[in-house]
Amino acid sequence: MDDLTLAQQLADVADSISMRYFSAGSIATQSKPDGSPVTVADRAVEQAIRSRLANARPQNCWVGEEFGTHGNATRRWVIDPIDGTSNFCTGRAEWSTLLAVEVDGEVLTGVISAPALQRRWWASRTTGAWTSTCLDGQFGPNQALTVTRTDTLSEATVVIWPVADWVPTQRLARANTLLARCADGGPLSDWAGACQGAMLVAAGQADIFLHLTAGPWDIAAAVPIVEEAGGQFSDLHKGRSISSGAAVFTNGRLHEPVLDFLGHE
Repeated sequence: MDDLTLAQQLADVADSISMRYFSAGSIATQSKPDGSPVTVADRAVEQAIRSRLANARPQNCWVGEEFGTHGNATRRWVIDPIDGTSNFCTGRAEWSTLLAVEVDGEVLTGVISAPALQRRWWASRTTGAWTSTCLDGQFGPNQALTVTRTDTLSEATVVIWPVADWVPTQRLARANTLLARCADGGPLSDWAGACQGAMLVAAGQADIFLHLTAGPWDIAAAVPIVEEAGGQFSDLHKGRSISSGAAVFTNGRLHEPVLDFLGHE
């Protein structure tokens, strides 16, 4: 079984668990040391994915937001069991499970599944980038993802996230200055039905997404999806690390101007 097929199956498993909790209503939360929320659903989803990987890919490494790293292989699975836990807890549909496969430092496969939105996005380096409706593991027609052709900041739409007090002050200030320079945009929460800002770029609904603070599990799955849709990813230093704490996703044409504007902090 190839990685993309397995990732899709893992997403089906995750959807069935997360939707069971989501449909039940009120979900108790705890605060992690960094102040972000976590629920029993986050942990149940990640445990189920890890259990499946232990059988299907025992020689691989995997790293998840809730339970850290297992193994030290150069082929690793990167897992965010529920991205958007705050929305999940309050009954909003904008949350998702993120799954990625990284080999020797390059993310080759990504799947993002948003079951409450009945939507899934995926890509690998051999299949292109796609999205479809997805309900109980049943897909609608596949739609190819394509970025915009906007080539000037003054005409661009930029999405930023998060806009919270834990974002480094200078970084958030530069992002807001960029926002003022562009034609349109704002926080990710302004987009109804959007669970991951990079998917707005991949789908041609925005030109730029700045993920201002993020772990590798927040970033990894989006990398092949955006790039196979014709866009570009980097960290703030023009590198390709998913572990630098932030990410820039663009339609490609605007990538250098965005990084120049941000100052390669």
